[in-house]
Amino acid sequence: MGQSDSRVAHTIGNARRQEFVSRGFRPRDVFPHSLRFLPKAGPDGYKIAQRLVADLDADELWEVVLYADGEMLEEFPEEVFFDDDLVWHQQQFGLPGQVATANIVLRGDTLWSMVHVSDLVQRIGRRRDLKTRIENRFGGWHSMLLNGVLAFAAQSGATRIRLPRARLAMRHTDPKRTVRRELFERLYDRDPTRLYHVESDGEWWTLDLDRNRSRLVEPSRESSPVATVRTICVFHDLERALGHDDGRLPDQDWRRTLTRMLEVERALGLRVTYNVVGVLLDEVREQIASDGHCLAFHSFNHRIDDLEQLQACRRLDYRLKGYRPPRSVITPELADDRLLFHNFEWLASSQRSLGFTSPMMDRRLVRVPVAFDDFELYRSGTPFEDWEAEAVRTIAAREVAVFGLHDCYAHLWLDRYEPFLERVLAVGEARTVDELAAEVTLAAAV
Repeated sequence: MGQSDSRVAHTIGNARRQEFVSRGFRPRDVFPHSLRFLPKAGPDGYKIAQRLVADLDADELWEVVLYADGEMLEEFPEEVFFDDDLVWHQQQFGLPGQVATANIVLRGDTLWSMVHVSDLVQRIGRRRDLKTRIENRFGGWHSMLLNGVLAFAAQSGATRIRLPRARLAMRHTDPKRTVRRELFERLYDRDPTRLYHVESDGEWWTLDLDRNRSRLVEPSRESSPVATVRTICVFHDLERALGHDDGRLPDQDWRRTLTRMLEVERALGLRVTYNVVGVLLDEVREQIASDGHCLAFHSFNHRIDDLEQLQACRRLDYRLKGYRPPRSVITPELADDRLLFHNFEWLASSQRSLGFTSPMMDRRLVRVPVAFDDFELYRSGTPFEDWEAEAVRTIAAREVAVFGLHDCYAHLWLDRYEPFLERVLAVGEARTVDELAAEVTLAAAV
């Protein structure tokens, strides 16, 4: 509680504009920005890398994230950078100004940079009131991103960069997207050949870093201290009676239970995480999301013997970041490569199942250990007062405390939910699991 942490960023301020111009960049393309080099898979990063790079290992995956800085942010309402319809891939990690990303594979002295995307610029047509200004300010996003990729390569000791040519990038784009050939040719063919000395290698461009070092504008590496407080993550596993066939659960009005949970949280100004069984998601999503809560999956149908949960979840929603397995059982389906293939960014499970007590980035996923839940109230009949006292002691004893409550056990705690939360919130600061995962990810930046 109150310990210091730090976050690494690589920045290029407005005063360095002329450095870009002297290296062949167009003045209109340059804007002050910062970069984060994150040890994670970008959107569809694992899936596409698996197709393009032989013998892929998850620990070779990286993401370069480009943010606008300084006075550029003051021109726009902050909410535009967190508009889920606009910034579709949601790679902000809680920071304003996110403009673009690149998916990276780093292996020895070779770096592959495969998918370059700017939701902000490419989807700004949805905000006609901001379209012209966004395009004018950030139209050069790809030039700034390419420079960031070279900077990451230089920092990482890579000497060779491979960039897909347009036809290769188009072939591996989501078939549900409308592919604009001109855009792909500009991003993947014209921009690299305009800015750098590259050689054609089949369906790839190869860029020798030493030959192009004079074209690189090196960002300044900055490490900023961040004061941390005790973090508390409350989550709900929303599953109704699924998985319970022992007849011990009383009949409950599930809609009324959820409504009361939300009322209590609204009264306290609290945002929590709802891990929802997929078959229930459409029914409850709007009600939960309207209060700003975080949504994640709690499997598709709560069946541990069904090993097609991830794919079924993704047919419902492609963007929810988190997965919480039923009963904290890590089935073979939840192997790292499968979670990454299906674009999950965090996994929350019991401390027992994960083997550690603090959240961490491991194998390109944020692992979130759950300290406790309300199962003992149900299984052992523990008196609520005893359970509550132990819960508060557990939370107060750790820097990050993640714990869960089930809607199916709400009859055991719901009438005391508000005073319980008040005791909990007196101990630390609340975060959603998405927010916690973002903080862990940023702390892992290099």
